[in-house]
Amino acid sequence: MKKLFSIALVLALLLALSVPAFAEEAKFQNTQGFLKDVDGYTDLKTELIGVINFGGENYEQVKVSYKGSASDYTSNFSVLFNENEGDVVLYMSPLITFEESKLNEVLTAVNNINAGTTGMKIYVDTTDNTVSAELYLLVTKDSAVQLTETGVGFLIGFTDKVYEQLSEYKAN
Repeated sequence: MKKLFSIALVLALLLALSVPAFAEEAKFQNTQGFLKDVDGYTDLKTELIGVINFGGENYEQVKVSYKGSASDYTSNFSVLFNENEGDVVLYMSPLITFEESKLNEVLTAVNNINAGTTGMKIYVDTTDNTVSAELYLLVTKDSAVQLTETGVGFLIGFTDKVYEQLSEYKAN
């Protein structure tokens, strides 16, 4: 009886250790739709992170990496799907990291970029000397996937241009 119990205990422990190896499935409908729709894109890689707290609300985070033929850069960012299915946040951080001595130049450059655009938020974080980008989308259940994919394209194109404009300030 003790051997049987020992074997059962060992099997239970092995199964408990292997649970993280199985991919977690998306919990929110908008996340599920987005992941299903982009499945098979060869230049877009996604990784489901899970539910996080962002701004006091529950969002399901998907990390995205994009390497296309139109740019020399690889874009790494997160897509956050709100539990209430009313909004999606696309977030790239850091866009660049800069030397502290270049703070004033970076602030001026980011201010000029923000003055010439709408929709995308670019900001400087002085706690770690980074510039980040954020795009907030209002969506419905029916429009979430299409608007998110459009937002992904906009984020990638916009941040590629901003990266070029800010690359002279990058930390070595």
